[in-house]
Amino acid sequence: LGATVCVPGEPRCVICPLIELCEARRLGIAAELPRKKVKAARPVRRGIAFFLLRKDGAILLRKRAPRGLLGGMMEVPSSEWLEGRLDRVAALEQAPIETRWRALPGIVRHVFTHFELELSLVTARLPTERAAAALEGGQWCAVDRLGEMALPTVMKKVLRHAIMATSVKGGS
Repeated sequence: LGATVCVPGEPRCVICPLIELCEARRLGIAAELPRKKVKAARPVRRGIAFFLLRKDGAILLRKRAPRGLLGGMMEVPSSEWLEGRLDRVAALEQAPIETRWRALPGIVRHVFTHFELELSLVTARLPTERAAAALEGGQWCAVDRLGEMALPTVMKKVLRHAIMATSVKGGS
């Protein structure tokens, strides 16, 4: 009966076959029922996304592990996503290359089913082609070809934010 008779705010008690037995009606609280369950707060995980540019404006992406969250999809390299306060020093140690990273303003937020994610962004331009060749497991992608990549929504948000903040040409 709940979906058709005992609706929140506007119970249809007059058409209910159980009106004489209804405890909520007797107590005068039928309009307050059913009560919505309070959703548990999602934990917040934090990390750093590394927006690395090559001289020609191509962006470094990498493929995630085949199993697990966002398995097999492409991503902007990032640190681990951990609950609690962001340890920037530890997160920066996970950068794909040792270079001078510059913080971008703002945070990218994304909600997953079981947690919320807050990513700070840092950017760098590769100093030399030799450095570019040293990056294993990465794939360079021109901005105008990002639409061809298997990117999850959270990484599309990261890229949109970083492209706007750095004025990379060719972005949409």
